[in-house]
Amino acid sequence: MKHLYILALLLGLSISMFSKNMPDSLDVLTEQVLLRRDTITQIMHFKIFYPVGQTGISPDYMTNAKSLQKIRDYLRFYPRIDSMVIYSYASPEGSFELNRQLAEKRGRSAKEYILQHVLERKFMDESLIFLKPDAENWAGLREMVDSCYRRKDREEVLRILDGDETNERKKVLLKRLDRGRSWQYIIKNIMPELRYATWISVWQYVPVEKRKMNLSVELPKQHVVIPSIPLPPPVMEETDTKTVLALKTNLLYDAVSWLNFSIEAPLGDRFSVLYYHQFPWWRWGKGNNEFCMRFLSIGAEGRWWFKRDRLTGWFAGLYVESGKWDFERKQDICYQGEHWSTGVSIGYAMPIGKRLNLEFSLSAGYASIPYRGYQPSEDYEMLIRDPEKEGRWNYFGPTKAQVSLVLPFTVKYKKGGRP
Repeated sequence: MKHLYILALLLGLSISMFSKNMPDSLDVLTEQVLLRRDTITQIMHFKIFYPVGQTGISPDYMTNAKSLQKIRDYLRFYPRIDSMVIYSYASPEGSFELNRQLAEKRGRSAKEYILQHVLERKFMDESLIFLKPDAENWAGLREMVDSCYRRKDREEVLRILDGDETNERKKVLLKRLDRGRSWQYIIKNIMPELRYATWISVWQYVPVEKRKMNLSVELPKQHVVIPSIPLPPPVMEETDTKTVLALKTNLLYDAVSWLNFSIEAPLGDRFSVLYYHQFPWWRWGKGNNEFCMRFLSIGAEGRWWFKRDRLTGWFAGLYVESGKWDFERKQDICYQGEHWSTGVSIGYAMPIGKRLNLEFSLSAGYASIPYRGYQPSEDYEMLIRDPEKEGRWNYFGPTKAQVSLVLPFTVKYKKGGRP
């Protein structure tokens, strides 16, 4: 009897270490498992995600590929699984009835997947897979907002979620915040994490010597009591996305064939560095010299973002640029020269699609532009410099206007780790 007490104590320590990231209520399930002879019980936890409105398992969606491989390995390695509880959820953005149906169907699809990958069906009684659908994952939404929502109305969102209003009323109140932008942010960045099916399985560990003799050895069946009250959602792995690079082009310049591109890289949460390049280099007309539009310019800008969402929202910056140019319209306007400029910028960037942003900015400052005039010959074969048309133009005022299409490149990372 003394040895049995020691074994139970060691088992309790191992289970508590393995399940340290699980909700406390999981201990209720653990305590109701009865130990039998040379078997050891343990709790395993898996999760798969579903695209919005879908109930079938998509292997390429989010982290499903990695999770499904773990599930298959688990079902293959442990032939005798005593019981499973599957919790399935829908995110709260749809109607309640639709969400209820989605949660139920997601639970059933997870159950079917398990049964398809059990090596020997006699070791998995279908009646021992318990389904616990939850129509709307409000508890998960509250947890995600608390852990990773950093918009200016964060406290107001938490107040609504903690209030006594009905869930439908909470949706109405959330949709009113910041003219609907807060709700759209939640749908894009948080709701995908709430559409999942997760299961907790209690398995029997087959001792090494018995696995060597027969992997499919039958062990005495354990008695497992499933708690009558539903368990809360398991602790979700906290993940986030970071923009590591963004490619841009100014649509205003593109509209007049003024070729350009920009590359922006964030440094930390609020600072970024932008490099931009403009290079329209056109000649056409008689002798290929009748018309000319050439502008070669490079510049750099340091930006400070007013909120932590990388490369979205309001920003202010300091820029410097330099280059050379040549403009000719027949024999009327014929000038070339150099330029350099420095000043400040202010702008705003916002998402317009899943992988596209739109950015508006205006710059003002000082520009120094030395210029030289010239006169082309009648056949435009020669360009003759005109010394009477030389000088330098010094300018203060608006220097740039941009409406840029932005393609951000993001990576997903576990909070507390590296991207």
